[in-house]
Amino acid sequence: MKIKRKWVWIVVGVIVVLIGWRMASNWLNRDVVTVKTAVVSQGGIEEIIAATGIVDAPIYELGTKIGGKISSLKVKEGANVRKGQLLAEFDSFEQARNDFERTRQLFQDGAASKQAYDAAKTMFDASRIVSPNNGVVAKIDYREGETVIPGQPAITVVNYDDAWVEAQIDEIDIANIKISDKVVITSDVYPDKKFFGELYWIAPLAELRKVGGRVKMDEESYVFPSKIRFLNGRSELKANMTVNVEIVTRAKSSATIVPREALISRDDKQYVFTIKNNRAYEKQIEIGLRSYVSVEAVSGVREGDVVAISNVAKLKDKGRVKIER
Repeated sequence: MKIKRKWVWIVVGVIVVLIGWRMASNWLNRDVVTVKTAVVSQGGIEEIIAATGIVDAPIYELGTKIGGKISSLKVKEGANVRKGQLLAEFDSFEQARNDFERTRQLFQDGAASKQAYDAAKTMFDASRIVSPNNGVVAKIDYREGETVIPGQPAITVVNYDDAWVEAQIDEIDIANIKISDKVVITSDVYPDKKFFGELYWIAPLAELRKVGGRVKMDEESYVFPSKIRFLNGRSELKANMTVNVEIVTRAKSSATIVPREALISRDDKQYVFTIKNNRAYEKQIEIGLRSYVSVEAVSGVREGDVVAISNVAKLKDKGRVKIER
């Protein structure tokens, strides 16, 4: 019986010790903050202004002033065409061409008036459709044998060589952009590709923001329409596509980089907590360029420093921390 009591008291004693140890451990660690960390690095940084845009390009809707039946289509939709290339002939083409050739010769010989020459040329031009520029045949509205209505488009050509992006820049950002700023263009259709451009026009007047070509009447948000020319190939991007643009306003190829999650703002000053030997040390830093994910630290920290990037609001100078692995 005495032996059983002895073991009971031993078990009770062990439990008491464990509880006491747990309470003491919790008390000792009551001010320890668990944090994630990142290493201050050296690298490039860009300040950007984000906006959305629409791909635009010169669009030529080609037809005839006098109408006529299409006798021959020379191209198909999607075909690449050159400036001056014959796209279609009307049934009057052969007669109009012969009349023009004869009148031109007579005019050169002095036997026909300039008025007669111009009239013959007008009829010849109206008997065919010629591409006014390099481009792609985007649409053909008539088939061979069908009659084209005067003034109505028969063939549409898009000139992607001179394509651009029209973007809407928030009025709050307009002071930070300038002509010749470099631009990165992306599309949700091609998520793994980047296209590059240059800002070449900014509207002198602001206007209400448009969505889908219509002004948003539910909120008075003013923007400055701007145009961006492409600096590289953009064959995948088609007219009227929606794209994302990032205008690079300032950039550095070598800077001390700190993650934005590490920043604490207080009294218009910026601070970070560096971590060393499981303690946090508050450091005031001077910030240069800012991107969406990081900032340039002009002073206060250096490459290789370890900074807290979580629970930073809970940290105190020289406070104890536990690094989350």
